[in-house]
Amino acid sequence: MAYIMQLKHLIESELIPDVEDHIDELFEGIASAKDATPEERADLEELQALRDEYKELLKEVQSGDIDEEEAEQLYTELTAMREGGYEDEDDLGFDDDEDEDEEDDYEEFDIDKEDDQY
Repeated sequence: MAYIMQLKHLIESELIPDVEDHIDELFEGIASAKDATPEERADLEELQALRDEYKELLKEVQSGDIDEEEAEQLYTELTAMREGGYEDEDDLGFDDDEDEDEEDDYEEFDIDKEDDQY
C-alpha cells in the first residue's frame, strides 16, 4: 500500500500542479503575444493531454484499479522521469528517439520492395 500512497501523492501534489503551471505559463505567453504560434499550440495540446493522463491515472489509483506492484513500477518511472529533468524547456519529457528503428517495424509496407502478392 506504500507505493500506492506515494504514487497518489506524487500525482496530486507534484505532477498535476507542475503541468498546470506550465499550461498557465503558455497561456500567459500566448495572451501577451495575442496569438499562439503553431509550436505553442502543439505544446499546449501535449501538456493538456499529459495533465489528462495524470488525472486518469489518479482516478485509477483512487478506485483501487492499480495494485501495489504496478504502483511501484509507475512511481519509479515517474520519479525517474521527473528527477532526470528535461534537456531543454521545450522537451516536456517526451523521448522522440524512443523507437529509433521505427522504419524497420514497417518493412512490409515499403513501396520499393517487390511483393508478388499484389
